[in-house]
Amino acid sequence: MSFNSKPSYGRRLMPAVLDELARTSPDRLYAAIPKTADVTDGFRDISVADMARCVDFMAQWIENLYGRSQDFETISYIGIPDLRGAAIFQAALLLPSPRNPPSTNASLMEQTRSTKLLHAAEVKPIVRHLSDIVPFLHVATIPSFDEMVTSSPGRYPFSKLFDECRDDPVVVLHSSGSTGLPKPITMTHGSFAVLDNEHNLRDVPGRRKRDWSMWTFRGEARVYTVFPFFHLAGFLSLTLQTIFMNASPVLGPPHMIPDSALLKLVMQHQKLRSMFLPPAVIEGLLHEPNGIDAFKRLDFLVYSGAPFSPAIGDRLSKVVEIISPFGSTEVYPQPELAPTSPEDWAYHEFNPNVKHEMELYDSTEGTYELVILVDETTKDFAAAYHNLPGIAEFHTKDLFVQHPRKPRLFKYYGRRDDIIVLANGEKFNPVPFEVNLQNHPLLKGAFVIGTGRRQAALLVEPKEPLDEAGRQSLLEALWPLVVSSNQLIPGQGRIQKSRMLCGLPEKPFTRTGKGTIMRKLTEETYNEEIKNLYLNESSQFKRHIANLVPDLQPTLYELSNVITFCRGIMSIAFPVGTKIDGDEDFVTHGLDSEQTVEIVSNLKRYIRSRTNKSVDWISPRTLFQHSTVNSLSSILLNFLNNSSIPREDLKLSRRQPIEEIVAEYTEGLSEVQRTTNPSQRSHRGASGTVVAIIGSTGYLGSHMVVAFIKDPKISRIYCLNRSPDARAKQETLLQELGVGSLEKLDFMTIDLEGKSLGLTQEAKEKILNEVDVIVLNAWRSNFVLPLQSFSPFLKATQELIQLATASTKMHIIFVSSLAAVGAMARKANVPEALVQDPLAAFNNGYAQSKLAAERILAIGSERCGVPVTVVRVTQIGGPIPSLPGGGGRWAEQGWITAIVKTSKSICLIPSDGPLVDWLPVNTVADLLRREVVTDTARHNDRGVRFLNLLHPHPQPWKIFVEVLRASLGVERTTPMKEWIQKVRDVYGADDGVTGSKLPAVPLLDYYEEEYVGSGVATYDTVLAAENSPVNVPALEEETLRSWLSGWEL
Repeated sequence: MSFNSKPSYGRRLMPAVLDELARTSPDRLYAAIPKTADVTDGFRDISVADMARCVDFMAQWIENLYGRSQDFETISYIGIPDLRGAAIFQAALLLPSPRNPPSTNASLMEQTRSTKLLHAAEVKPIVRHLSDIVPFLHVATIPSFDEMVTSSPGRYPFSKLFDECRDDPVVVLHSSGSTGLPKPITMTHGSFAVLDNEHNLRDVPGRRKRDWSMWTFRGEARVYTVFPFFHLAGFLSLTLQTIFMNASPVLGPPHMIPDSALLKLVMQHQKLRSMFLPPAVIEGLLHEPNGIDAFKRLDFLVYSGAPFSPAIGDRLSKVVEIISPFGSTEVYPQPELAPTSPEDWAYHEFNPNVKHEMELYDSTEGTYELVILVDETTKDFAAAYHNLPGIAEFHTKDLFVQHPRKPRLFKYYGRRDDIIVLANGEKFNPVPFEVNLQNHPLLKGAFVIGTGRRQAALLVEPKEPLDEAGRQSLLEALWPLVVSSNQLIPGQGRIQKSRMLCGLPEKPFTRTGKGTIMRKLTEETYNEEIKNLYLNESSQFKRHIANLVPDLQPTLYELSNVITFCRGIMSIAFPVGTKIDGDEDFVTHGLDSEQTVEIVSNLKRYIRSRTNKSVDWISPRTLFQHSTVNSLSSILLNFLNNSSIPREDLKLSRRQPIEEIVAEYTEGLSEVQRTTNPSQRSHRGASGTVVAIIGSTGYLGSHMVVAFIKDPKISRIYCLNRSPDARAKQETLLQELGVGSLEKLDFMTIDLEGKSLGLTQEAKEKILNEVDVIVLNAWRSNFVLPLQSFSPFLKATQELIQLATASTKMHIIFVSSLAAVGAMARKANVPEALVQDPLAAFNNGYAQSKLAAERILAIGSERCGVPVTVVRVTQIGGPIPSLPGGGGRWAEQGWITAIVKTSKSICLIPSDGPLVDWLPVNTVADLLRREVVTDTARHNDRGVRFLNLLHPHPQPWKIFVEVLRASLGVERTTPMKEWIQKVRDVYGADDGVTGSKLPAVPLLDYYEEEYVGSGVATYDTVLAAENSPVNVPALEEETLRSWLSGWEL
């Protein structure tokens, strides 16, 4: 080919281009390597002619050794980080990785049918171990690089054309294996042509491309890289980037640790235009005196291999362009667009000219998985087409979160495999915690475990081998950083001091070629230590607990000792530094369900160890009813000294909080001046109904939006949500539900506890002047937390009344729950009317808060003249495709999901339960739509209106039991009471990790009170029936089975 014309990007072959460069530009720089192991001795430039000579030499050497293969036989090579691997690559297939355990490399060789192994003399001990476990292995030591580069071989021609060798294998690399054994990935000339072809990607108007063509510098460019040849980044640096582009790699001494000290020496001898490094090396250099100056001279800085500290990235982005290529061995780095603002350095914007999808993975967390689409039209730009032949799409398992204001930008969140799911069903992403912790100078690595367990735990690997005393000292030294890192993850994922484990010298963490910790294999290596960690708290934790109760031996306990004990239990559950006064409610300190389970478990464990009395009475409800240190200590003291179990006036303890809540949030409503009398409220305009939804991005909320969009009578929909990225999340959800037209939607960010819901003045005026109906749908769905935890939603209810009072026409629709009157329904028929009795609600914070909100709205309607409709909704089921808005799947449903998953774990299903009166989600959404478009004037004389919404033809629980049997493959059933006890027995077995997930544990009190020995619930439904769809499909086994199918059971 002629180098005076534009190269044939996407059709070039590396061996042919290297030969051509050696002929036309023999002195062009290929790479720079150190002259000796001491970098201060300087570097040696290797030209393209030198490298072509090495390739010819090794091709002839291999042919003399083995003959010329006719079927692309795989030859394995294990070496050190120098240029020999690149020379062999040009001449034969290879399968590298000296860092893998011998068993891993043996597996890779078996999968690729490789029986010939070449190696550098420096790795002979590694090869010896491999030879011991791989039978019939032919092993040969290759010459040194000096012998290659000073040789005078004849030319070894490569004469194939691109079309005839596009699918010929070139090299075999392997997947990272971070979650298991690596898999070989065979790469062809067509694979590498994909990266070369990125030169041909269409420009996006007004934007700058960011893809592998970025390495095509003008003029000579030296790039320092530390990635090994058997890692994709290193492989591309030593071959493709210097042959197809002109980014010449600068290598350090093979046996020196590639740290910041080495990098400083390299920069003294080499004028670098870029660096391609893992974050740890970059951060090390930045921490050196005037270290930031080293980055100012670069064209750009590229990092890969691990997440980057946000603080470091923000600092560097002010002086140099930061690039983090996203990809994998299977699909290569994906083409992107450069951000328009340096502050967006951590975000990815994938090139729209390359087929891909950001598929919603978790609507609650707002995470998306990158999916690469593969077909004949993408083969020139999709490496997966060549590396994974036959696939139609590649799920990367990498999760991203969307930019709150720039919907095309996505920030890396973590691997799907990184997400930890605790035994109670709580999920969290440990990566932010791990990134922050790994900044500690004494650590080589750290990662969090916990999937299937009750709590998370931390494994750390010290940089230097430590004895037992040293390991304990390290954990103590790490603790302040662990405390601060805990603030980066949800409460359920935080690490307690008793759940930290220090690695052993004889058990180094298993790592991939690029140094990433292989979580699964490392966790398996430490299986015994992890089991013991969960079985027995660490020695310092035991001493801590012992010190809390120094005198729990006398006949009578002192209140002061019990208070000290309770404070100690709280200190374990709450973040370090949390100070809870004696009469301060735990809820005000953010008590959540995970903390609740932990506190109850620890109370029972340590009290049981000091008494022969049953402690089964201690439950989450005990904690909520005695939610201060003084109150809890008092009942524990009475139990320890008098065997007295609290038998308080349950009715009073349930009535009083609700009455107080209602009084608190209706105070001042009587002073609000009505804008007009109710009868003078204006009717909606001829242009159609304008509706606002508070809480539009959840399960029901999204289906409501679909129903409202499709109704021509509704002209505008304001979506009011707490999350600033609600628009992007909503758009994705609606696309999944088959809605493409979003012209009716407008989004506003709110604060539930803020004045006027935290709306800006402009947004507030829009709501007041335009909205006919506002639907209050946002509520926390949690049956464990106490009433106080729902204060933000009750405050929002109060603020909504104030807002509606200032409007001339606003009608409030509140999405309540039948749980608000669930206890009453067990004893009497519940009317479609206001219920004042606090005991009408189920005995949990969720139900009580819904009832309190109903009463607050009723008082607000009476005092302020605001028309209100309360819709008490039954359990919401999945969609019915035959009904309008029937797309999507059934979102997981708290108490039902907990029963289903726990039943699968213990292979036992509760045989009795409530009536299955569940309504399809699109049925509920359609009823709310009908209520919205009904003229509110007909409600004005009635103030507040109530609808009880449930299935007109409920089915017995046994229909669900049969569906569970079929879906879970579980035959055994038992009454709910025995099932609850079985779950408690499994959870309290004290055998460490059972491998089971028991999300029902926090809900056992709820199940016991509401579903054991309870009567059949009955409700009036006359008014709801007037406005509900005529044909609600019957609940059949097939319907329930289809709903469950989306839960990946």
